[in-house]
Amino acid sequence: MVSMSVLSLILVLFPAFALAQQSPSLASLKDKNRVLLVSAQTDQDPGFQQQIAILNHHAQEMKDRDLVLLPVLIHIGGAASADTLRTIHPPVASDAEQIDLRRHFHIETAQFTVILIGKDGGEKLRQHTPITIQKLNATIDAMPMRRDEMRSRNPQ
Repeated sequence: MVSMSVLSLILVLFPAFALAQQSPSLASLKDKNRVLLVSAQTDQDPGFQQQIAILNHHAQEMKDRDLVLLPVLIHIGGAASADTLRTIHPPVASDAEQIDLRRHFHIETAQFTVILIGKDGGEKLRQHTPITIQKLNATIDAMPMRRDEMRSRNPQ
């Protein structure tokens, strides 16, 4: 059973998704978005905090690349979460979906992990340290689908 404080935190953090009462599955994002899974024990993990700070600072670049953050957390921390996720407002995966994601992508629960998933649903990059925006953008921009997107947006 979800405690009222956790439920309240989720409703404060993610109002659009709470209203929809629907959590995204990886399958629902396929072909539309690239997904960055960021997994940690808690949102207070230093690696998680650093990765989110990087993403918050580069929210427009994420949007330009159809990149969606999907946190995979064992525990949600305190009130700091609202400020941590202020810019990017990631979708909330249910506990069952998070378990499925950890199982499918072989994510160790005790280890910070970042996984980039392409629009095709395939794993493109995995790290156990925060990914710089430069590496993330270079990886995405090298993808054939992204190159097609860039050509169609900027025909010469």
